[in-house]
This record gives sequence, structure tokens and C-alpha cells, in this order.
Amino acid sequence: MNQTDPKNAPVHHTVLAYLLAPWHLKDMPGITPEDRQARAAWCRDHCGTFAGRWMLIALGAWMIQISPLGFLFMLGGMPLLALFFPVAFIIGIAHLVAQLVSQKRAGPPRIDPPADRDDWD
Repeated sequence: MNQTDPKNAPVHHTVLAYLLAPWHLKDMPGITPEDRQARAAWCRDHCGTFAGRWMLIALGAWMIQISPLGFLFMLGGMPLLALFFPVAFIIGIAHLVAQLVSQKRAGPPRIDPPADRDDWD
């Protein structure tokens, strides 16, 4: 898949790119130490967003399951969304762990020096 043209991407590619950091990391080169450093820096900067998305999905699944609409998501007495909750939560935790590991590898993000401001008077 060519990630430079997201308009023509199939729906499942778009969903996977929205939910999974490894989907983006697999397209990045990782052979040289500089490439690995760039991958770690990208993960340090973005994996928290992916973790947050998975945590919200887990919370949403749990809230829907315990709501009065939860009976719609029962199959043979098994609460489907309640079973999905730990899976989504674990994927979110995995993204947080990946962010922590990549921050250890890439170091803290670079902070730009303060810029001079013009007077507003």
C-alpha cells in the first residue's frame, strides 16, 4: 500500500492505520541504526495516541455492555463486548509499553529553544 495516497486506500487499511502503530512502523525502513532511531522517535511521539484510541474503544465497549442496550450484544449468554474489553485494553497497554521502550531508545523529544516575541503595544 502506498501511504502517500490515503484517498485510494481500502477501508480496512484506513482502519488499521488509525488503530495500530505497527501498521505505520512496518513501512518505515529499519536496517541501519539511524533508521531504527527514527522508528523509535516516531513511536515515542505517536504511540500514546494509539494507546488512547484503544483505551477509549475498551471503555466504550464496557459502557455499552453494562448499559440497557447490552442485551443486544449477548450471544448464547456470553457478553460479547465485555469479552472484547480486556482485548482492547491490553492492546492499549501494549502501545503504552511500546512508547516507553521507544522513549528509552530514542531519548526524550527535542525541545525547540524559546522564540523571541514581538511587542504587542
